[in-house]
Amino acid sequence: MKQKLATTVATIAIMASLGSTASAQETSANASGEVGGAVFSTKSLDGATSSEVIAYADTVDPQYRNIDPFYRDINAFWKNISPFYRDINAFWKNISPFYGDISAFWGNVDANWKNIGAFDAEYLAAIGTFWQETSLHWSATNETWSLLEANSGDPLLAAQVQAMLNDLVARSDAQWGAAVTAETGLSFEEGFAADVLARHGIDLNDPATLAGMTAVERNLFFLDWHDSLMTYAGFDHVDHWMGAVNWTPAVTQQQGAGADAVIGIIDANFSADPDLADNLVWSGGDTAGLNGHGAAVASLIAAAHDGEGVMGIAPNTTITAFNPFDATGSATWDDVATGILSLKSNNNSALNNVLGQNVRASVINLSLGEPGWMLAPGLAEVFSRPAVAAHNMSTVYVVAAGNDGIVQLTDVEWDFRNETAVIFVGSVNPMGEISYFSNQPGSTCLLDNGVCHEGNELYLRTVVAPGEMLLTSDGMGGLTRSSGTSFAAPLVSGAISLLHDRWPWLTSKPQETTEIIFRSARDLGAPGPDPVYGWGMLDVTASQAPLDFNTMRFVLYQKRGRMYRSYNISASELITSGIPNWWESDDVWFDIYEDIGTTFRDFLVPMSTAAQGRQYAGLQGGREYMQEFVAERFSQWILSGGTDSNGDGVAGFSQIRSTNSKFSSGWALTYDAILPQYTETGSMQPIHTAATLSDPSATVSLTLGHGQGAMAIAGGNFGRMQDFDRNSGGVNPVLGFASGEAFAKANYKLGLRTTIGLGFSENRQSHDEIKGLTQLDLATLFGRDAHTADALTFDIEHRAAKNVTLGAQWTRLREDNALLGVQTNSSALLGSGSRTDAVTLSASVDLGRGLTFDASATGGLTATADGNAINSLNRSLSTAAQITVGKQGLFGSHDALRVSVAQPLKIESGSVELRSLTVVDRQTGELGEKVHEFNIETKRRVVGEALYAAPISRMGELAIFGRYESEGNFGVEESYIVGGSVNMRF
Repeated sequence: MKQKLATTVATIAIMASLGSTASAQETSANASGEVGGAVFSTKSLDGATSSEVIAYADTVDPQYRNIDPFYRDINAFWKNISPFYRDINAFWKNISPFYGDISAFWGNVDANWKNIGAFDAEYLAAIGTFWQETSLHWSATNETWSLLEANSGDPLLAAQVQAMLNDLVARSDAQWGAAVTAETGLSFEEGFAADVLARHGIDLNDPATLAGMTAVERNLFFLDWHDSLMTYAGFDHVDHWMGAVNWTPAVTQQQGAGADAVIGIIDANFSADPDLADNLVWSGGDTAGLNGHGAAVASLIAAAHDGEGVMGIAPNTTITAFNPFDATGSATWDDVATGILSLKSNNNSALNNVLGQNVRASVINLSLGEPGWMLAPGLAEVFSRPAVAAHNMSTVYVVAAGNDGIVQLTDVEWDFRNETAVIFVGSVNPMGEISYFSNQPGSTCLLDNGVCHEGNELYLRTVVAPGEMLLTSDGMGGLTRSSGTSFAAPLVSGAISLLHDRWPWLTSKPQETTEIIFRSARDLGAPGPDPVYGWGMLDVTASQAPLDFNTMRFVLYQKRGRMYRSYNISASELITSGIPNWWESDDVWFDIYEDIGTTFRDFLVPMSTAAQGRQYAGLQGGREYMQEFVAERFSQWILSGGTDSNGDGVAGFSQIRSTNSKFSSGWALTYDAILPQYTETGSMQPIHTAATLSDPSATVSLTLGHGQGAMAIAGGNFGRMQDFDRNSGGVNPVLGFASGEAFAKANYKLGLRTTIGLGFSENRQSHDEIKGLTQLDLATLFGRDAHTADALTFDIEHRAAKNVTLGAQWTRLREDNALLGVQTNSSALLGSGSRTDAVTLSASVDLGRGLTFDASATGGLTATADGNAINSLNRSLSTAAQITVGKQGLFGSHDALRVSVAQPLKIESGSVELRSLTVVDRQTGELGEKVHEFNIETKRRVVGEALYAAPISRMGELAIFGRYESEGNFGVEESYIVGGSVNMRF
């Protein structure tokens, strides 16, 4: 059976008839709930204005004053209800995002949340659309109905209202009829409409029942209609307070739902409520239920997320409860103190027997108070009692501000020697404005032996939360709407439950807990904490998140030989560190810390948050290829290919142009260069220059230069810069890391066929010099040091046959601040760099008729250097390879074709570790070392390229090219490009 919503219409009508003359001192209540001879529902009355369930009694000790929730004039509240529900569309406007995108609201819905997955976005959007349209219909209905109230004898108006209500039934039947029939086996009218209409005394066939309804009764009918229909939605009720305090079920699921937290509730007994039975492990004190006040409070904290009814902020929290009210609905501050001690007692054998351990509430909700006070002296005195104060280091008290609608003007003496962690909670309406009934702290001060010190103002211990017309449990298996600061307070208690579940050590840090709630509140009213709203609106999500990201820290350990030393870096430095996303693991999280008072909170940040996201260095995209091949005339056939015997140009693909000269002494000098390129600013940028001096016997040669050292000292016939790039080529890309600045090489011939060589190359490349980077890339790399590397090579080249040359080269690469090109913004992570040893084998074959074949294969082993926080678990194995075929004179004597297939640098295997500080005991907050392991293997990629160039007489050239790249790690997508150019000279 679906839950039926409790009605409050009869109560409101009775209380309205009392008028507004009764004062708080004149009103009294007894156990039966009789006021002035009228019988009423305490729950309904409290749902209207109450914050407490404590009634006057003549025997109350005057020292503690009288404690009574039922003070002031209830009629004052209900006369203002019409303006709120007159614009009910505004109410739904704030909820519609949940219906418009329910998946974002529910987050990772667990399978035990019934069949929520069966509802698609179209269904949920239809619900939101229905209420938006129905709200407009109701507004028109209510307006006509108000005319009927003023002209009760007008049969035409009665007929119009009757027709409008029938239309409401028909609209609702169209949207909800199938669900009602499936649940009840009856038609919509029989299974739903008749019951709701009867609850409000409406007979659509009797105009007299329509004419007699007041504005309050009409609006309550529509709200009941809404709430009752929503019981057939198939999921828990979405209420306006959820968006107001920035809460969704996903937040609760992620933070643990309060499973390891214990909340104490001092309130009316609610042990009979079926929705709270699983949470309530112990209930003490009196058994008076007082028509569900305690159940309403507890439901906002812990109502189950089970697909129907109310949703609590912390549905898995453990609840211990104490009822200080006797059968007459009366209590004293002594009774409240007894309740606190019962919930905190080590000797509570009944509670310990239930849980098998000493479990005491870390937060106690007090939705009660004393008329005329926000902070009553009696409550302050309770907190100062030695027996109560003994628990101050393990208890946060959440206290409802009260419903007098007053600004407290009287200072209260406070026991600062036994400082109590307390949060007072005021109420705001759905528009975020202070509720007219909510007490306000004003400029009240907590006195220290009669003295008010700055910073002791009551508003500095105050927040606000929604407290008007909240959907709550009625204590009898049904639902009702409740208003009062009583129901704002449990929202704060629920948020604290999530805090204590996620960070259990906060249970012994109550002052730090209150600081989190205060500092995370959303500012309302005057800037900063103010006398009306205190710190502002409770923000549940913000309280579970870091308060100030810039102050957070990450503790890691740098390796120094066999020892590790701790090193602190800021969280922002970690997040922008640029760790590659392909180093991720599903189980790898960073622990970052936020200091709060004398303790801390840890936050688990997934590796993906710190991921760099692109393999940036040397990365090129399609636009860059076009610029290179077309704008810069990629073939450069006249200059690179040289001339034939007739002086005509010959196409070729080496980017190096050479000139030779001999001295009279027999020494020879060769000068190599790559033509300067124009930068984006229009200036000429030198790319490569080198000079080689050889002795007369050509036995010894020495090369010095600046530029593409890999091309100069690698050997072989690979003549394009891209061949040595780790992202686009497969010819010793390990050496390519150190190619770009000064280089040198010495060669020595051992014989006619064999030459050995020793080379050195270095590179320092700032990120603004890297081609193909977007503005986003540059922003990611901002502040990162330039990539610096140098390499030492030893090679041997042997001409095995007339047309066959074999080569082998050893390369030792030293990167100052990177691991195979991967850098981070934090010097602590990879600031000491890495070392790589690589071996390259190559072969060049001249097949005759202008046909050549060149092959190269490289294998390397890499390890991090000492002094990094990221360290190699083993030496990483990387490979690269390339095959190139060239043909001079394909269609004529002067054209050329070059086809190459490369596997760019691939890390075949390898793992690194990062040691950081983590919480090893979640109950105590004990810290210890944790080792994160990352697999740094990269995807294998293939790059294919075909270039064709031919001269057009002596006046121009034709160039055609094509290129394909397979998919790589994140940011390197599969791509291809085809293009060509014709250039003419005049």
